[in-house]
Amino acid sequence: MRISLVALLGVIVLSGCVGTQDALPVREELAPGVFLTLPEAQPFGPGVAATQLVEANYASRRDRFQANIETSSARFVLAMTVLSGPQLMTIEWHEGALVVRRGVVPAALDAERILADFMFVYAEEAALRKAVSGGDLVVSGSGARRVFRNGELLVEAVRPGGNPWEGEARLVNFVYDYELLITSHSASPQ
Repeated sequence: MRISLVALLGVIVLSGCVGTQDALPVREELAPGVFLTLPEAQPFGPGVAATQLVEANYASRRDRFQANIETSSARFVLAMTVLSGPQLMTIEWHEGALVVRRGVVPAALDAERILADFMFVYAEEAALRKAVSGGDLVVSGSGARRVFRNGELLVEAVRPGGNPWEGEARLVNFVYDYELLITSHSASPQ
């Protein structure tokens, strides 16, 4: 009986860690009728190595987690962990697909949503312009990115000038009522 219980628990734990693969491109909704298309190739360039502390505020809830980012010319990896250590999710973006390995992350949190927000904050302007549809994208020289529709501000992100992987960034989704505060520390020069 005890061996059966241990085996069953092992299967449950391992099934939560199994990776799923989604083909790209994928359209993710930033706001009703406004989309960001995740392209086949990651848009962040090679040589990024950064650690981030992320605070997510939505409704009356506040969560904090750590993210580690690494890129090469063909691959992007985002590994998210709870501050106390358990793995939340690992996302690999390469060869026209996303490979997602879920840990203790809630089922409602999906990789495409995370990457759409991440891309809105960190992708270069040219890649962002190709990716956003259904709204008016306005990018300022100060690092602010905003999406409007019919004059209404829907989503806003501000990232550090210079090396975007070093310093504080903020994303506010006014429609879906959440905010991300991101503090990045780069391990690589940009």
